[in-house]
This record gives sequence, structure tokens and C-alpha cells, in this order.
Amino acid sequence: MRERLASIAAFTLICAAGLLAAFWLRFTNAPPTSGEYLSRLGAGAGFVAPGSLAFGGVRFECGRRPTVLAPGFEDYAAAFPGFLIVNPERFPKLTLIVQRWAWAHECGHQFVGRDELAADCYAIATGRAQGWLDAAGMDAICAFISRAPGGSNHPPGVQRCAVMRKCFARARVGLEAP
Repeated sequence: MRERLASIAAFTLICAAGLLAAFWLRFTNAPPTSGEYLSRLGAGAGFVAPGSLAFGGVRFECGRRPTVLAPGFEDYAAAFPGFLIVNPERFPKLTLIVQRWAWAHECGHQFVGRDELAADCYAIATGRAQGWLDAAGMDAICAFISRAPGGSNHPPGVQRCAVMRKCFARARVGLEAP
């Protein structure tokens, strides 16, 4: 009986230690919050409440997720779990259709994770469902993205375009976004 109790106690301690380690790792390796990210940025950085971001009179929203404005950021936009990042110097230089696609792509990461092609398809399905993406818009997006050589995080633009065209063919107009 003593040996059985000792085995149960040892097993319980091992489980508790594992749970404690998992809890600790969750917070030590967690991505930053929008506030933490914003605090690392310099002058010109800003915080935009969910649903309040607009460019060219068009509102850009991703549910209840805020946006961090990050001048000097190396890309047009990006996503961290729980918030989006926009470079306010680069993003406005995109055409409206490419802005909408890029935003929907980054918003898509909030729902599909890190998979770039899945985020691309999310953006295309969203554009079709919301009525802002048609065949001409798809051509403009592909003209923009096809120049991208790809890298460690993104497949080559030509490959992304081919996948997005398939998503476009499957997507329905005027239905609820994914």
C-alpha cells in the first residue's frame, strides 16, 4: 500500500511540475501584447482602437483587434496574435485594392495562424464576401504580389497568386466572410 501511495504521489508531483513548466513557458515565450509592442517603438508610433483605422476614407477592421502604427516597420503590415501592425509610411502608398487585400491577409492570420497561403485565401474569400474584390482587383493583387521573390516566411509571389486565383474561383460574392 505504501509503495502504491508513493507511486501516486510521485506521479502527481511530476504532473504538477509539468503543468507549472508549461504555464511558465507560455508566458516567457509569448508574443508581445499590443501595448508591449508599442512601448518598444519610437516616435511616431501609435495605437488605433479596433474599427477606427481608416485610409482613403475606407475603414479597416479586424474584429476586436487593435492596430499598432509602426513607422519604419520593414513591411506594409503584419500580424501578431491579438493585434495588427501597419507601417503608416508605406501602407498608404498601396492602391486601395492592394491595401484591402493586405489588411485582410494580416487579419486572416488572426484566424488561420501563420500559414501564409491560408491567410491569402482568407483575404480573397473576405473580399469576395464583402463585395470589394472582383476579377480586376484580383489581377491588381496578382500584379503586385507576383514581383515578390518569396523568402523564409512567404512563398514566391507567383505561387501565391496561383493559389489565390483558385481561392477566388471558389469564393462566393456577398456571403458571410470566413
